Amino acid sequence: MAAGDAGIRRAGPADQAACAAIFVATVGATFPNEPPEGRTVEAYAASVRGEEQWVALVGHEIIGYISVYWPTNFIHSLYVLPTYQGQGAGRALLRTVLRAARGDMELKTDKGNARAYAFYARYGWRVVGEGVAATGPWWRLRHAGGVL
Repeated sequence: MAAGDAGIRRAGPADQAACAAIFVATVGATFPNEPPEGRTVEAYAASVRGEEQWVALVGHEIIGYISVYWPTNFIHSLYVLPTYQGQGAGRALLRTVLRAARGDMELKTDKGNARAYAFYARYGWRVVGEGVAATGPWWRLRHAGGVL
């Protein structure tokens, strides 16, 4: 079964260990400038506190998740296991959140992560700001309504 066949559902407490493992694996592979303390289970827990999450599953395996902070319509995290990237799970997670959104959604992506930027641009996300973090420069992107 491919990631394009992924099922999407809201995440619950029992899903947190799998989501944390995805976070650790993906951050380590994607963000080489992230310090070691930013690639831990504790960093994952801090990053999703107060946010709503959905998970993508292939069969019973959680292969990705998305985390949203609704007070500001901000997608804080979208991670898919590297072996499943490019197969539709990220798009399915984004589509789920955009359907639930009440207005424009925003997120940030590192400027050095060309693959992520291309992914978001392909689905209608546009640059509305930029900045610099300890790990490097980033873009703020906005999706102005509608679904993918």
